[in-house]
Amino acid sequence: MPRAVERRPRILLIPPPELPVPAVQGGAVETLLTHFLQENERCGELDLLCASIPDPWAREATAGFRHTKMLYVTPPGGYRRYWPMVFIERCMGIAAPYDPWYQKVQLSLALELPPPDLIVAEGGNLTQCSAISRMFGRQKCLAHLHGQTTCSREMDGLYGGVLAISEFIRDEYLRTSTLDPAHAYVLRNCVDVRCFCPGEPDAALRASLGFAPEDFVLLFCGRLSPDKGIHKLLEALTLIHDPHVKLLIVGSPFFGQAQQSPFLHRLEQQAAPLGERVRFTGYVPNQKLPPYYRLADLVCVPTLVEEAAGLAAVEAMACGRPVLATRSGGMPEYLEGSQAVLVDRDRDVAKHLAWAIGMLRDHPDLRAAMGEAGAKAAQRYSVAAYYRNFVDILRDFGGQP
Repeated sequence: MPRAVERRPRILLIPPPELPVPAVQGGAVETLLTHFLQENERCGELDLLCASIPDPWAREATAGFRHTKMLYVTPPGGYRRYWPMVFIERCMGIAAPYDPWYQKVQLSLALELPPPDLIVAEGGNLTQCSAISRMFGRQKCLAHLHGQTTCSREMDGLYGGVLAISEFIRDEYLRTSTLDPAHAYVLRNCVDVRCFCPGEPDAALRASLGFAPEDFVLLFCGRLSPDKGIHKLLEALTLIHDPHVKLLIVGSPFFGQAQQSPFLHRLEQQAAPLGERVRFTGYVPNQKLPPYYRLADLVCVPTLVEEAAGLAAVEAMACGRPVLATRSGGMPEYLEGSQAVLVDRDRDVAKHLAWAIGMLRDHPDLRAAMGEAGAKAAQRYSVAAYYRNFVDILRDFGGQP
């Protein structure tokens, strides 16, 4: 008799309803999901369902997918959150699906046959999947902790397992959770090391941004918000009196959306006295970032909060660039083996950054060694390794053979 074909596990992925999947507008969670979907198209080990807000470019990007079905769910009009329910949830510990978008996702699932074997809530406010958890059962639901470090009574009741993007996140979460530690997995983030890889700096791009060959270019890449510490990096630059030390700021207040913000306005005011020493590019799509990393002499990640992981640091490592970062959260884990320089996040963080920038500027051999070590260390964060680890965790949690 012919051998029966093993059915692929069917997995539902639910990202927050702010940005589309694939990551045509950017977003760290959305970019990771895009890598996962694309690698699954190559390997075909899973049958994926992925919820997302609709976007014409996202639809086009998934047109040829064979192993993924997208559930494009339009956000309801008007207010998305019923604030009295938020108050009840926070004050009484009752998990309530107060964002109607998640309810629409649940209704879409009622038409899906066969139903998913496992559900993975990909960050955001994870209690909003309460109705979906009740529909399929806690033991079929995993929470992917992209930044959340604490648990709650309702979270413990919704999810039978968690995926933490660092040991730091896992350990902090378990301090407030009754979850069996065996079901608290570590799944470190990834970058496309085929795209983010060492290469010659683009002299034309560097010149077009106003940098001379003798300039020492610092790069900040990421979302422009206070917790990312970019204002402290600007403060550090004011403490460095060499006019050839310059700063390139790549990013926007909210990923791909062209928008201003009060914080961005303050940054522009802070940078004004520095004149040509600071250049803002605005948002740059993820796949176009490698040339910006490669033109930098030093990549700075001055996070002021407990950074869960720090993809910008890994992308810089993968491109063979030396990294200067603050000692925060999971950052030391991700930078292990790269020889990155870490400074404390205390009240003198700007002075620490300025000292480290000056020291590294004066030691090109050290920067070269850091870049070489970082490129080697970054290989453990490849998309292939991420996919393999994710699939193995799903099979372990779901009891699949």
